[in-house]
Amino acid sequence: MQEFIDQKKITPYRLAKLSGVSQPQISRLLTGENSDPRQSTLQKLAAGLGVSVSELIGDNAQAQ
Repeated sequence: MQEFIDQKKITPYRLAKLSGVSQPQISRLLTGENSDPRQSTLQKLAAGLGVSVSELIGDNAQAQ
């Protein structure tokens, strides 16, 4: 997910506003504290980043 944030040149705060996912939740995902987000969360994040859920999941798999 960090790759998409960097590509879009947005902050996690901005992603929170775009996606409707809380900033603390985004931070937990970025740090790996939460490595199993709900499908609904993935859908919101993907929409906020302008990518598909499969692209977002693929990015997460590469980062692990």
